[in-house]
Amino acid sequence: MVELALALLAAMLLLQALLSVCFARLVRRRSVAQAPTAPCPAAEVLLCLRGVDPSLPGCLAALAAQRYGGPWRLVVVVDSRQDPAWGAVHTALAQWEAAGQASWCGARVLALAPQPAGSRKSAALHQALGALDAATQLVALVDADAVVGPHWLHSLASACGRPGVGAAGGNRWYLPERRSGPGMVRAIWNAGALVLMTLLAIPWGGSLAVRRELVEASGWRQRLQTSLCEDTALTTPLRRMGMGFRFEPALLAIDRDDSLALVPLIRWIGRQLLTARLHHPAWPLVALHGLGTSLVLLGVLGLLAVCLVQGQAGAAALLALGLLLYELGCGLILRGIQGAVAAAIEPDQRLPLRLWLRWLPLAQLVYGLATLWALLARRVEWRGVHYRVLRAGVVPFSVAASTGAARASIAAGWLR
Repeated sequence: MVELALALLAAMLLLQALLSVCFARLVRRRSVAQAPTAPCPAAEVLLCLRGVDPSLPGCLAALAAQRYGGPWRLVVVVDSRQDPAWGAVHTALAQWEAAGQASWCGARVLALAPQPAGSRKSAALHQALGALDAATQLVALVDADAVVGPHWLHSLASACGRPGVGAAGGNRWYLPERRSGPGMVRAIWNAGALVLMTLLAIPWGGSLAVRRELVEASGWRQRLQTSLCEDTALTTPLRRMGMGFRFEPALLAIDRDDSLALVPLIRWIGRQLLTARLHHPAWPLVALHGLGTSLVLLGVLGLLAVCLVQGQAGAAALLALGLLLYELGCGLILRGIQGAVAAAIEPDQRLPLRLWLRWLPLAQLVYGLATLWALLARRVEWRGVHYRVLRAGVVPFSVAASTGAARASIAAGWLR
């Protein structure tokens, strides 16, 4: 039994090392590759808002400062006219345009129209995609918490212009400013998630571009009517059209947010995993990775406890040494992932190995709990809105009289 436990630890470590090496090689190869020379197509950037994020002014300022060689338009869809973002966006856009510093050739602010199903963000995108300008050839999505660089839109257009690429984008990289426990747990989870998302071609909607001709033809816009999120719901429509998603390392966005407590963080990670469960064909692999990482670790710890109780000092010492080597190996793998990211975006600081190692066991446990939650979830909350997840079918929106919270139902398995 001890030999089997040690073999499982070694196999898990080897698998994670191989995945990380593949990720690092891909990142380094794409970081030095020259972008193809191509004209900048007419583009529209879609921003969906519910509430005012602290980063919203920076997001709008970054969009106003885009250096793009072609015409592009900004479309902002706000949850309602009563939402505080409605006035904030109008004021900010008017200021940029009055100063003559807005790089867009036109901007519109729309109020979200009622839609019978799906999340409010998916509904907002469905609405915006149905009202694209006739000249638009490229559609880009950005989140309010993504403060992009001045060449962001140009990089997206260059990536989408490659043969066989239907969509392209970046991802998040967390560098918690206070290096708190929950912040480090999220950074560790995100490092592993970044590897899986890149190798399994799972997009991130916070920085994403899609060719205009695929929006309707692939069935993506139709799928948004019942989906929880827009990004993982894009993979299958792209494959249906014989197109792929391309991850661009230069579009990695550094996020220094360190505000989540541990319990909300578990729910937050669980919701990220739930989107893969609902919409991405690689969900079984993601679930296996999440549960396997925690179950193997817990199993070895349980066996270690049994050996100690039974007085098997030699076996207990071997298991303890195996666990220490496993955790050290995982910490070194995280350092390697960080090194590949740093080579791509040159972050101004790196997290030391001791920090990765200090919070790694807790992050592994949280990953397993969040994966289990995503497997069993029947309800999910997102920005104050509660949704009910079903196996099949869609129930229209209803408003709970007691809380005023909008509740919707999202189809699960049948969406694939």
